[in-house]
Amino acid sequence: MTDTTKRITQLAHLSKAQHTALAAVVDALKGLPPEDAQEVLDHAIAHLAGDELAPMFARGIAGPLGKLTCDAKTKIDELTHDLWLQHCSQRGQDTAGVLRDCIYVLVHGKSYRQMVVEKINHDDKRIDALAKLIGPFGAPESMGGV
Repeated sequence: MTDTTKRITQLAHLSKAQHTALAAVVDALKGLPPEDAQEVLDHAIAHLAGDELAPMFARGIAGPLGKLTCDAKTKIDELTHDLWLQHCSQRGQDTAGVLRDCIYVLVHGKSYRQMVVEKINHDDKRIDALAKLIGPFGAPESMGGV
C-alpha cells in the first residue's frame, strides 16, 4: 500500500477539518480495490446530499426511449468539477440530471427533459384522439355519475 500522507499534505487548499476528514476516509478505505472504494464514496456523497439532490428519475424507471439503466461516468479536473457543481446548483438540478441532458442533447439534439415533455404531450394527444373516436372513457366515478 502506498503512503497517502504525502498526497494529503500537498493539498494546501484544504482546511484542517477537511484534512482530518480526508485522512479518516483514506484510512477507512485502505485495502479496498479502487472500484469498491469509489462505490463507497459515491454512496457516501449521495447519503450526505439527501433528498435535496434527488434525481428526476431513478435507475430502472422508463424514460422516453426506454429504461434508464446504463451508467455514464467520467473523470474531470477539479476546477471544471467546481464549475460543474455551480452550474448544476444554479439550474436547480442534480448533477446526474444535467449530465443526462447533456448526453441527450449531444446524441439526440434535445435534452432528456424536453424529450419527456414531448412524450407526455404525445400521449395526451393520443388519449384525446381516442376519446374523440370512441367517446369518453374512464372509471364510472370519474364520469360524474352516482
